[in-house]
Amino acid sequence: MRITEQQLVRAIYSVWDFQQALSALSFLIEECNFDENYEKVLLRRFRCYESNLIISMARPFETTRGGTTIGLRALGINLSDSEKSLVERVLHLRRKIVAHSDEEEMHFRSSTFSVDGEFNIPHFQFDEGLNFGESDLRQLELFLRKLLSDMSKFFFTVAQNQPELLNKYQKPKSVSDCGDGNA
Repeated sequence: MRITEQQLVRAIYSVWDFQQALSALSFLIEECNFDENYEKVLLRRFRCYESNLIISMARPFETTRGGTTIGLRALGINLSDSEKSLVERVLHLRRKIVAHSDEEEMHFRSSTFSVDGEFNIPHFQFDEGLNFGESDLRQLELFLRKLLSDMSKFFFTVAQNQPELLNKYQKPKSVSDCGDGNA
């Protein structure tokens, strides 16, 4: 096995990231009927789930401050062209819309309306829709399940051949010692 300690740690944490993404996706699919019309507040709930999905799924593929990414090849995982395209779409949404609000990707309408000719009221309308359609979300679900399955196979092999590599406890440097490891 040719994997650095940094790659191994990133891969371990990526399991959690992908689990978070899959949970957000599951909540979205369970609660959203794509044939229904919803009020803005519910649309925002769905958008929150989708945003968490995008951020969590993209995190392992982004380069960390330490200079690592998940490195799927080191885990023996190869993505198909369609899977690579799906990842690129998620990364684009994360970089341009969800984690950052790039001006060229902003989607809104602003206007004013007069009240009795005395003063003007500003009015803002934002795109409350999802970035992914139902079929896209189903593809993401299949991809995340496949990815987690492939990662589980990798970690099972490591546990059989080099269990010492998986015997670790790591906590954030920003968290003070809580004694029991639960922050």
